[in-house]
Amino acid sequence: MDLRIVLGLVLMLVSPAWSQSSASTASDFEGRMAATARAYEDLDYEHALQELDGASLLARDDGERARVAIYRGLVLGDLRRRQASQAAFRAGLMLRPDASLPVKVSPKVARDFEAVRREVLALNPRPPSDAPRAVPDAKLAPTPASGLVPSAGAEAEVRASRSTPVLPLALLGAGVVLGGVGGYFGLRSHGNVSDARAADFYSDRLAHLDSARGQALVANVLLGAAVTAAAGAAVTWFLKDRTPSPRAEVSP
Repeated sequence: MDLRIVLGLVLMLVSPAWSQSSASTASDFEGRMAATARAYEDLDYEHALQELDGASLLARDDGERARVAIYRGLVLGDLRRRQASQAAFRAGLMLRPDASLPVKVSPKVARDFEAVRREVLALNPRPPSDAPRAVPDAKLAPTPASGLVPSAGAEAEVRASRSTPVLPLALLGAGVVLGGVGGYFGLRSHGNVSDARAADFYSDRLAHLDSARGQALVANVLLGAAVTAAAGAAVTWFLKDRTPSPRAEVSP
């Protein structure tokens, strides 16, 4: 037999093993969940279910097991496997009744999720949040002497002596603007993902997904800048409040 034919057959038999061994697989739970999210965004539902199978083996507590079950439920919901989707939702909500959907889904899947939550809460009602709780005996703070309490006029003078916090307000305003623009791009990105799922042609799906990725990147950058600006506003505000005013003098 020709040596070239033998080598060709050997390469054909070995190449699947190489491709399988070089496939990227997540080695921890969060890696598996991140791979699930990427596959779901790309509409690769079968791959998402495979990643969830691996994540379920790596889950260490009820919270992680609930995340896997709920994500499985929304993937099955998009595949129009409603009964299996509701069963997965039920398994996750039995572990964490206060859990929420990790991504935006179709209204039908969201309604099924909330309906299953009501069933779970009916079986395992939680105590109301405003129920009275035992409070340890409180100790009354000592009342300061009347001569040490500043008068209303002195307090008004102290408040008037404080300057307008220009820098914190500017940073807060910038954070609001950046957050609004980032939220707009985030909504556009989700809209393109929904359009990709509804598209009939593969080329249209790819175009919508490319637009969604670019808009998601812009949204993440703007939202990060908004959080930074808001944090700067909070820091400068607290630092200003801790700075003593030279005119805030109260006589006994």
